[in-house]
Amino acid sequence: MTRASQRGLTLPELLIALLVFAMISGAAVYALRLSIEGREQLEEADRDIRDLQIMRLVLKQDLAGFVDRRVRDEFGNAYPASFLGGDGLTFRPPVEGERLLMAFVRRGWANPDDAAPRSTLQAIEYLLVGDNFVRRARPYLDDARGQPRTDRVLVRNVSGLKIDFFTGQETGAGLVYSALWPAPQGRGEAPEAVRLSFSTPRFGALEQIFWVGKGE
Repeated sequence: MTRASQRGLTLPELLIALLVFAMISGAAVYALRLSIEGREQLEEADRDIRDLQIMRLVLKQDLAGFVDRRVRDEFGNAYPASFLGGDGLTFRPPVEGERLLMAFVRRGWANPDDAAPRSTLQAIEYLLVGDNFVRRARPYLDDARGQPRTDRVLVRNVSGLKIDFFTGQETGAGLVYSALWPAPQGRGEAPEAVRLSFSTPRFGALEQIFWVGKGE
């Protein structure tokens, strides 16, 4: 065999080959990372959209199932009205980190074969806990001391959350809302509609309006 046929790679050739391999590997890793990050972003967006849709459905069903039933607090005192909202709940002792938005009773809580010792009515509260919009329920209508409660976070990372209660329509002013219920100008045990507005990092400012007591 000749000397030329036995010749291997020189050091510069080897370095160039390693450089090309490193560039290709780096581009492949970068493309893979972009793909993973894109997938994670899509999953986060899908979760946020799903949470928003579930929130709308849950709130719509709760408010549509409103029933005129007053409850009692843990001391046996009757609430001033069957539907309370906003500043109308100031009689409740405040809890640090929480802001109570509205409280009422709804129908339609399934109890198959009457297996649980309760009715199909359910006491519901909506509140702001930190920066989370939360639905709170308890198994029995009247609030006994030590009664368990179930919290469900509907929307996370909300800001500027505000709830208003429809009181009527005025000429030149359009639809009129109040920040409290019962409102001086309100009619009936519950408002005809509830307006919820808040902002999220993904969707920005949102406003939702829900009818009350239209479940039948």
